[in-house]
Amino acid sequence: MDMPGIMEILKEHGIRPTRLRISVLEVLMSTGKSYSFTEMHEHFGKKRDRVTIYRTFNLFCESRLIQRVVDVDGVVRFYYCESAAEIHPSFRCRECGMTKALSPLPDYYKAELGNHHMDDAVLLFSGICEGCRKHGKNRKR
Repeated sequence: MDMPGIMEILKEHGIRPTRLRISVLEVLMSTGKSYSFTEMHEHFGKKRDRVTIYRTFNLFCESRLIQRVVDVDGVVRFYYCESAAEIHPSFRCRECGMTKALSPLPDYYKAELGNHHMDDAVLLFSGICEGCRKHGKNRKR
């Protein structure tokens, strides 16, 4: 994606575009994968400040620009999702790391949850994506 497009997305979410914020969002959007703080830090060759990456992820989450999921291994990961403002389950491929949002929760779930204050929702399915299955990466673990 081009830089002006990413800058516009950041501005639409009320986020001031800095070099690191642009770079982080570009990685999340272009790879389609989820990243932990550590993995994003390593992606940049540890040339970026880990705390600033942490703050960037948290800002993006608060602004509902990215989605936060706790992986089956207990690691907190973040990924770009156009519908991050909605509550929906996610799927993460354990082979290629692709993470995507699934369809939003049905209205009756939203109605039941409407009377409660939710701080977080962890709805993650894990397995092997269609692409990896087609390319024979469906080893059993």
